[in-house]
Amino acid sequence: GVRMLSLMIVALVIFGSALQAVSAEKLDRIRVGYSSISSSRIALWVTNDMGFFKKNGLAAEVIVTPGVQGTQALIAGELQFYLGGVDSAALAAARGSDLVALATAEPIEYKLITQPNVKTVKDLKGKKIVVDRVGGTSYYVSLQILEKVGLKSGDVELVQVGGGGNQRVAAFKSGVVSGVVTATDRFEQLKIPYHVLADAMELGVKVMGNSYLATRSFRDQNKDLVLRTMRALVQGRRWAKDPKNRQEVLRIYNRYLPSTDSSFMDRQYRQNVESIPLYPYTNVEDLRIFLSYLTEANPTLRNLKLTEFVDNSYLKRVEQEPGS
Repeated sequence: GVRMLSLMIVALVIFGSALQAVSAEKLDRIRVGYSSISSSRIALWVTNDMGFFKKNGLAAEVIVTPGVQGTQALIAGELQFYLGGVDSAALAAARGSDLVALATAEPIEYKLITQPNVKTVKDLKGKKIVVDRVGGTSYYVSLQILEKVGLKSGDVELVQVGGGGNQRVAAFKSGVVSGVVTATDRFEQLKIPYHVLADAMELGVKVMGNSYLATRSFRDQNKDLVLRTMRALVQGRRWAKDPKNRQEVLRIYNRYLPSTDSSFMDRQYRQNVESIPLYPYTNVEDLRIFLSYLTEANPTLRNLKLTEFVDNSYLKRVEQEPGS
């Protein structure tokens, strides 16, 4: 009897581990890259950390892959999805890469940030402003803001620093430059003294958020997987936006962007959780306006068929699902 019982236990253990192995096998592996750690990524972090990818049969590896590297990794098939600049993706698509935008996250709240002693536009004349690579989002947003506040290209010196926002903030902190166009969250988090001279939104400068990108070939061969990925992202947003999960959302925030400043955390929550849409559709008209800034320096953008580059159909299907 004892031998029979232990055999049964052994059989159950083996059966249990076989079941586990099967359920682990059932998960489709995906790699999701994103261009930088910033507070606007909270919906993605929540989706991953709270298991919404797994719930949709996905074993997701979510990794930081800066700018151009991310788009290249996506095209090479090293990433299946990439949350990155829609401008560089549009440019790559106009040059023949088969990229599509499946969703668009919230725009970064770009501001013209200056050293505390630079209080007016006049103070900025003759000074250095750090920008992203020529052709990057922050570069064109910088040009738009400078133009709106009445500064011509010769009035300031633009210093290019690639490698993402953190590098530009480091250049600002070192005092080498007097201004930078970026969001204020890194300054608040690192307690770097700064002054906001202008706000892109208030000046009416259209800025698109980063988009969830995939290759057309991957999408066409993995339609169900793409649908499950979009569903997971929406479920993550819904959970994050539920007020009863606020403390947990802030805990996840703190894991990626540690801060002890509760007013800073409250502001991040309001901006990047409360105010975000549940279904992050890509607005084709907004994208058209945004890309029009870049066309002068990148005439190939005129070849881009936006209706083919933007694919909102998967989000639409998620929204139409019962219980959505």
